[in-house]
Amino acid sequence: MLLCWALIALSQAVTGIPLAVEPVTSEPDYKRDVAPDFEWTVLGDSWASGVAYNRTNVYAPTDRQFCYRTTESWGVQMFNDKSWTEGKQVFNFAACGGSRMAAVESQLQDHGGKPRVIWAMFGGNDAGFGAIARACIYQPVDPGHLGGWGPAWDEDPDGSGQCKINIASFDSAMNGEIQKGTKRTIDDILNIAQGQRLAMPTFDLYLSGYVDFFNTKTDDCDKWSFAHDRLSVGRPKLVKGLRQVISDMVNRFNNMQAEIIRGYQPPLPADPHYRVHHELPSPVYDGHRFCEPGHTFEDQFYGPSVWLWNLQYYDEQGDNANRHWMVKTDASGTKFMSSDPVTDPTLPPILASDDLLGQDIGAQQYGFGWTARPFHPKWDGHTALKDAFIRRMRSDGIAGVRASASEPAPDPAPSPAPVPVETNQCHGLGDDRYVDRDLAKDAINSQFCPEAATKGSISREYYERTPDHIVITVQGPAGFKPTVDDCVKYLLGNVIDGCDGNDPNNPASFKGGGTMTTGDVKYDVQPKTLRQPPKGGIQGGCDSTYKVFWNEYVMWGRGWATHDGGVLLNSQVDDCALLPRTWSFQYGLGSDGREWTAKFRTGVFQRHCVGSAGKEAGAPSNFKCGGSG
Repeated sequence: MLLCWALIALSQAVTGIPLAVEPVTSEPDYKRDVAPDFEWTVLGDSWASGVAYNRTNVYAPTDRQFCYRTTESWGVQMFNDKSWTEGKQVFNFAACGGSRMAAVESQLQDHGGKPRVIWAMFGGNDAGFGAIARACIYQPVDPGHLGGWGPAWDEDPDGSGQCKINIASFDSAMNGEIQKGTKRTIDDILNIAQGQRLAMPTFDLYLSGYVDFFNTKTDDCDKWSFAHDRLSVGRPKLVKGLRQVISDMVNRFNNMQAEIIRGYQPPLPADPHYRVHHELPSPVYDGHRFCEPGHTFEDQFYGPSVWLWNLQYYDEQGDNANRHWMVKTDASGTKFMSSDPVTDPTLPPILASDDLLGQDIGAQQYGFGWTARPFHPKWDGHTALKDAFIRRMRSDGIAGVRASASEPAPDPAPSPAPVPVETNQCHGLGDDRYVDRDLAKDAINSQFCPEAATKGSISREYYERTPDHIVITVQGPAGFKPTVDDCVKYLLGNVIDGCDGNDPNNPASFKGGGTMTTGDVKYDVQPKTLRQPPKGGIQGGCDSTYKVFWNEYVMWGRGWATHDGGVLLNSQVDDCALLPRTWSFQYGLGSDGREWTAKFRTGVFQRHCVGSAGKEAGAPSNFKCGGSG
């Protein structure tokens, strides 16, 4: 399903360098007496092809077909997994991003080989899922909607907005063309299979449904928007009602496919060797959708437990010194993503071009696929689909698929290893070096542990040149690589949350770090910057001076705005008529308890706005600006 955020039409061509991967036999020699051990094919849209988003993950053997095919897709992961087939795989990767059902027949004819098994995902583009996401969730800058997209779903009682119009179009299509098109596409595949006598000894077509995108029960998402202030013209919220409508649509689509297959009669005389199956993989995404309980707003973009891409240029959140995308909250309390056009030049100021629908997939897949991948699986999401599809074939006893019971028996279990001795040594707060707990959690969860799980022993610095500067280290024996779960458990659960709690001299629960030793592995968090004593907690002050044509401000703080050089605070104050080239922000300790000082000018009568901006950036609830103007 090409949820083609291609509405952000980026027409600049980018030269691609094919990635060297294991070559695919696209046209095996079928004249020989013995057929390939296990030939299989993937057909369908971008949920089958995946969405390549830069030159490192484009599927090289077919990259010049410009189909978004990616090495991260579940199909390529299945091909690279040699454990589930009894013989050599011959893999035909024919799915193409953006495809409608009418294109699936030519995919099989032109690039599908002679498979004994086909896995397919199709129909989402015909159903208009992409149009619904654009109108109901992102409301992007789009020359086709120069007047905007109309009211958001929850603000549209008369159904005049494009969101509800597109939902009504889905309902109409589901009552007619989608059902007919699904049956016709299955017929096309079976016609080819039976005409070419592909049963060896059986031919199996698996049509997979799509997954639910949202948890529909949680409350936090009611005040969240996936819109971006420079890419979107609206800011629709992900209220429960909208999430439920979209979930119902996905389930209705999947049930329609299942019903067709349940009563399916092939176009040619029935042959029990040609079989059609329906797979519903949605349950494997439980706990890993958007809006899951316990996930933050930033997790919807960068959290490793969310298996779906959002609209994000950066794959990872990055440390705060290099974070160009930030969370903002508008006057109604809705959170959304923002970026500074000066510090983040990655987003073009004009997002539309003559290529109105973004059909230049060649440019997209070599660098701008980030605009097409929202609501498609990340690597772990593709892996979950891969595992589910292999389990299904094993359960069905497909010829050529190695059954779990017949796999080589594992080696006898070794004697249990001795339980490692574990000690947790807290650094404490006596030297006035500490870090905000949530910032440490963010660095551990989103950056450090995923990297350590792939590289092993590493040491990394975060929030450099700020009061929250920390060094996180894991050190183990040669070849050691922690799991992400163990890494988070020891660093966050023990070193951070196991230290410096329930202390009246630490009202803000700052964290001084420590060293967790388990056997011959050490996990360490070390704050580096000398700060004010933690007893003072979170404080701030602001003075305004009326200067006739402007107001001049001096603002200071401790325990907040201490990790990003004032970027978030600057963005909040910018909404208060901040005058150009007047902003300055410096870290430095003062006798009044401050850890930083900001100076700037705004238009007159902005004092209350500036006070609110400080609270939005983390100041205490009683924070306000005194003085005049």
